[in-house]
Amino acid sequence: MNSNTKTLVVDIWSDFVCPWCWIAKRRFDRALAAFEHKDAVQVNLRAYRLAPNYKAEPIKTALLKKFRDPLAAEGMMYSVQSHGAAEGLAYHFDTMLFGDTMDAHMLVKAAGDAASQQRLAEVLYEQSISHGKSLFDRDSLALLAAQAGVPAEVVQRAWSTPQLRQQVQDDEYQASHIASGVPLFVFGNGAHISGAQPPEVFRQALENLHAQSRQELAASAGEVCGLDGCILP
Repeated sequence: MNSNTKTLVVDIWSDFVCPWCWIAKRRFDRALAAFEHKDAVQVNLRAYRLAPNYKAEPIKTALLKKFRDPLAAEGMMYSVQSHGAAEGLAYHFDTMLFGDTMDAHMLVKAAGDAASQQRLAEVLYEQSISHGKSLFDRDSLALLAAQAGVPAEVVQRAWSTPQLRQQVQDDEYQASHIASGVPLFVFGNGAHISGAQPPEVFRQALENLHAQSRQELAASAGEVCGLDGCILP
């Protein structure tokens, strides 16, 4: 990143049991990969739980409770599977589970740098959605973390660090003042996008963020005068 480009910050709130969140992540990733100034973008993964204090159960059971109509639940799952397939993602609702994902979010917080967090998040999505792995059993989570290259000592520290639990709750509190659910993408210029929007929508938001950062840089680079005279930009 050169000195003429500011860091472009994007905060992403999501939950691993949110059917649309993996699709939204994949679409954003595609938009970011094609973005000319992608090296200037800093992506922060934020936590959000759709089901705090909710005992884990099959997601089909949870959806039936939510929609109270088998046809509506089936329609929603069919839509997610179709959109997911278009992104190369396999949704197996027969084996997916739903519940409170606090432990999974704390684990991502503990993973360290942004790249490690991204790798772990992708493993958690794929293994829970495509392969039916549990995000609600710490032994299962530890195996998934190892698959993502997270050291065992980091995994153990994740669930014994109160500050990480507080970080998850802080993320949720912040999100509640912006929108009513996830996926939620907040760009550094204050704009936000809710839902699994097409990649073009994310690309335009990135372009707008970059354009605003350029304007801010230009505004801060005005004429300066000192004891030795004046400097023009």
